[in-house]
Amino acid sequence: MYYKKLFTVFWVIFFCSVAMAQNNFKGIVSAAENDMPLTGVTISVANKPVAISDSAGVFQFNDNNDKVNISFSYIGYITYSGYYTTAQKIEVSLNPYTSFLSTATVKAFERNTTIKNIPVTVTVLGKADLERYGNVSLVQAVNTVPGVKMDERSPGSYRLSIRGNLLRSPFGVRNVKVYWNGIPFTDASGNTYLNLLAFNNIGKIEVIKGPGGSLYGSGTGGVLLLSGRTADKNENSISVNSLGGSWGLFETDVAYRKGSENANYSLSYGHLQSDGWRTHTNMRRDVVNYSGSFKINNREIINTNIFYGDLYYQTPGGLTAKQMNTNPRQARPAGGPFKSAEAQQAAIYNKTFYIGFSHSYQFTDEWSNTTSIYTSGTRFSNPSILNYQIKAEQGIGGRSITQYHKNNLAILFGGEYQYGFISSRTFGNNSGVPDTLQFDDQIGATQYNIFLQADISLPANFIINAGLSYNNYGYDFTRFNSYPVKEINKTYDPVLIPRISLLKKIGKNYRVYATVSEGYSPPTIDEIVPSTGVFNPFLKAEQGINYEIGFRGEPIPHILFVNAAIYYFNLNNTIVVRRNAAGSDYFVNTGKTDQRGIELSANYYPVKNSIYFLQELKLWANYTYINANFVTYQQGINNYAGNKLTGTSPNVFVGGADAITKIGLYANLTYSYTDQIPLNDANTFFATQYNLFFARLGYKKDFSKKLQGEIYFSYDKSFNTPYGLGNDLNAAGNRFFNPSAPENFIVGIQFKFNL
Repeated sequence: MYYKKLFTVFWVIFFCSVAMAQNNFKGIVSAAENDMPLTGVTISVANKPVAISDSAGVFQFNDNNDKVNISFSYIGYITYSGYYTTAQKIEVSLNPYTSFLSTATVKAFERNTTIKNIPVTVTVLGKADLERYGNVSLVQAVNTVPGVKMDERSPGSYRLSIRGNLLRSPFGVRNVKVYWNGIPFTDASGNTYLNLLAFNNIGKIEVIKGPGGSLYGSGTGGVLLLSGRTADKNENSISVNSLGGSWGLFETDVAYRKGSENANYSLSYGHLQSDGWRTHTNMRRDVVNYSGSFKINNREIINTNIFYGDLYYQTPGGLTAKQMNTNPRQARPAGGPFKSAEAQQAAIYNKTFYIGFSHSYQFTDEWSNTTSIYTSGTRFSNPSILNYQIKAEQGIGGRSITQYHKNNLAILFGGEYQYGFISSRTFGNNSGVPDTLQFDDQIGATQYNIFLQADISLPANFIINAGLSYNNYGYDFTRFNSYPVKEINKTYDPVLIPRISLLKKIGKNYRVYATVSEGYSPPTIDEIVPSTGVFNPFLKAEQGINYEIGFRGEPIPHILFVNAAIYYFNLNNTIVVRRNAAGSDYFVNTGKTDQRGIELSANYYPVKNSIYFLQELKLWANYTYINANFVTYQQGINNYAGNKLTGTSPNVFVGGADAITKIGLYANLTYSYTDQIPLNDANTFFATQYNLFFARLGYKKDFSKKLQGEIYFSYDKSFNTPYGLGNDLNAAGNRFFNPSAPENFIVGIQFKFNL
């Protein structure tokens, strides 16, 4: 009997010990951007912290189960969760939040450092910033940047201005230099077909405000550095996204992305179509993009970017105030001798192929070089109310930068060359069919710049950054249907563009900087030869100088970030658009303009990477004040000196809140206010102020290690109707207004399959 009891107790103890056996989990956590170990990462299971990573990024803990869902959270990095077993070797790389002041890395002026140490005004939009809205357009996200305004006069028709420089853009993106993955995307003539890019082609945007000519050549409006959407480390996936919304909106895209130790590449296709809110605003876009980065060895990297875009959108034309108030959804009606936009089938057709390569080589620990080349071809057609233009454009170019880094000194030098050739024919437009030949032109554009830049770290926590570039620009123009045929050459005087910046580090969390920079911007081809068809060799290049001081700080480290910038920009030979009685564009130099501004932003993270239900909460606000005026501007008997700068809103406020929960529910809320905008140089017409509200609600779920999904709903509404996201400046017949839809909704779904 005694032995039976002893035997029973033994087996009870044995089974209890087996049931209570602990499974050991062990792994390492590192930062995705540099593979360095992360110390102090919180490791949680079932919302309970179980371990903290050590100085080597290593962690370990025990659990009753042999398979658990582990969460990794760290200030400044995106929380990651995944299922792991004791048999697995756990290696986790956390991706930083690009919106964090202390962790965001920027490439502006080739500094490749954290944003807080850049001695110029730069704003970074990362993947999370871009995806706060409907995943259709970049417009809403870009318009959150202080001092930046992106217009959409109709679906697919974009304009971009930085600090009020919109006067030269009746359509398209001008006077802003754009690079895509470090390779010029703005062509030799100064135009940028930004509307060709699909939303999912872009993973990050850096906005450099103020003249960047000391390193980036021509342009007084600023610089845009676009980065493609790349694969995460060790990613091997296929993603499928589809959405539908108001006014016949439909989009779908498919992408394959793979990231490994020596390669990172993606292949994507996207299709977008919309009927539009207004009459005659149908649009369609198809985009194929391949991008890759390949590490040849420890010293050599090759990058590729191949792109084909096929874009079509109808152009409804501007309305008078009376027409807009009567029926804001109508296209421009017939008037006088001119047919309506619908009757003339006014539209844009653009097919562009672009291919770029770059090669980076690290010669020694101190010396390196990156050289890139590109070529592009465009077939462009534009039936308009007045005529029918058909263009064939070819472009080539390259950029080379050699850098030296040692201790407290960094020097870079190099150059950029671009050439563009355009064959343009303009016909009469007979209801959307080319008619009698009006102009038969060939235009060549050449520009190059040579630059030098130095960074020196000085005692007392000062950093000085200075640059200088030599710029040359010219056109060749030949009209073959005008006799005798002769070539006209227009070469602009070479100019030197300097910039000097000084940054002072105040403790660990504060920076103050001051910048003086010059800008130089010759006319684009569409300004030299506008829709009037008259070649204008007398149009001068804009030149200006910008004075700026700025402040960045973290009053509460990793929790509260503030930015402030104050600038004064004086511009000479300001180019403005005007229109003749028929509505054709032409451009003139006005004299001088003064642009003064204040840009403020604050980001507050009261909850960050929490293990509780509300994981993250971000509150943010941006404010822009611009006081821009004509200083000297005489047009015939009219003196516009002292008038407000056309197309520039004096006050813009944007604020929002972003929340993420443990179960995958999230919300992005945004409110924006835009003050009234002068629509003509005489300041006799203004666009009314408007208030917008945006909301995106969604749910993300990891179904397994192989499948992640997301569903979301996006909604935006204007509290002022009618209103417009883009207006025609100095419009003939007072047709200034391009009304926008008062509200829109989108429903989208995304799946990611890990292979």
